[in-house]
Amino acid sequence: MPDFTAPTLTPGFRDDLVQGIQNMPASKLLGLKVRGFALPGISQIELPITSPLTFDGQIVQGGIVGMLADYAGVSAAACTLPAGWMASTTGYEVHNIAPATGVRLIALGHAVHVGKSHAVSRAEVWAQTESAYTLVCVATTTCKPFELKRPST
Repeated sequence: MPDFTAPTLTPGFRDDLVQGIQNMPASKLLGLKVRGFALPGISQIELPITSPLTFDGQIVQGGIVGMLADYAGVSAAACTLPAGWMASTTGYEVHNIAPATGVRLIALGHAVHVGKSHAVSRAEVWAQTESAYTLVCVATTTCKPFELKRPST
């Protein structure tokens, strides 16, 4: 099993994307924290584990783990796009492999291919306890890059 290694992130890189993700109503509801991005398409997003996100007070529900993987994978691809561009999920496949318990979940996204019509990324979600990390999910995400509409002048 792989060991957890936090990526080296670029401070201030794609702050627009950080703010865009953190300002989404769903992100606020869940308490997501975007730790940042780096080229060639790397993301780190964290989620504190709280009782409302679990099905038993301890283990995070699998759909929430998958959603976190989706955020990480798609944002890893999006951070490679030019300013004024974003990406929208078109699909993702999730494989939950261990219970998601601990104090927080850490999702790492890695862009695999970013093209004009679609992008593919892989994501890992790790559960952190006080002293250890456990790989709880691996996923593949696909998304469609698009240019944000600019206001008419």
